[in-house]
Amino acid sequence: MIRLGNALYAAEVRFAREVVVFDEYTQVPLSPPHLIGVSNLRGRLVPLVDLRPLLGLEPARATRGAKALVVERDQLTAAFLIDDVVGLEPLERLTAPDPDEGEFIAGHLERSAGAAVLLDVSRILTALGGASTVPASGS
Repeated sequence: MIRLGNALYAAEVRFAREVVVFDEYTQVPLSPPHLIGVSNLRGRLVPLVDLRPLLGLEPARATRGAKALVVERDQLTAAFLIDDVVGLEPLERLTAPDPDEGEFIAGHLERSAGAAVLLDVSRILTALGGASTVPASGS
């Protein structure tokens, strides 16, 4: 479970690799609003992505010390900017998303501590298109 603003979101653990803090990243000129920049993660260039514009929310302001959830599927890797990690929970009581919620929502999780939105990480990575792990120069 992760927090974006005041809302709880979930990502399937099979896609989650780690949570990292990016003290430095490089902005990409003329990039779309969701691409904050790229960062070197142990010798690999990883795109730092703000999910908020993709989810219809106000964009975040990335700063030094930005937390990100690194996700991976079929050699596609990205770091999703997050506000906080809430915890790890089993996927139980999943309900289908509303049709008007957008393509990146896989469903809703009913929890005793409140509902959470399940992100469709696979679809997000596919939509990012060029999001991949690229060796950083000099590595």
